[in-house]
Amino acid sequence: MKNILLFICLLCFSLSATAQKKDKCSKEEFRAKKTAYLKEKANLTDEEAMKFFPLYFQLEDLKKDINGKAWAKARKGMNPETTEKEYEDIANFYVNAEIQAAELDKEYLEKFKTVLSAKKIYMVIRAEIKFNRNMLKIIHPDKNKKNK
Repeated sequence: MKNILLFICLLCFSLSATAQKKDKCSKEEFRAKKTAYLKEKANLTDEEAMKFFPLYFQLEDLKKDINGKAWAKARKGMNPETTEKEYEDIANFYVNAEIQAAELDKEYLEKFKTVLSAKKIYMVIRAEIKFNRNMLKIIHPDKNKKNK
């Protein structure tokens, strides 16, 4: 769970940084692409998608807010005059943000169960992981060449 949260944080950060450099893709365009991909890969019906994606993006927005605050706090640690106490506060804040995000995941899993079967939720999770990997390959094509 921690790895997934960290991955999502890094993806959000990477996407926002790259959006300024490359083709500008609005939040709505990105979400439309993600919706289409997840819907196809998880075999969601139109009715399931209509009920699921508002919850899904609500969760994503809440977690983005939590992660944004954690990143803002973490950036304060880049100051060479940061004290040991401040580093401790940053670390605690970061861990608490992860806990909050995990609690949201758990809460929204229960909400997802009201609109999708467990199998479809699993398929969405798998599709989301693949979508994020594909996005990282697009955003950082040079890193993919080095690993081959």
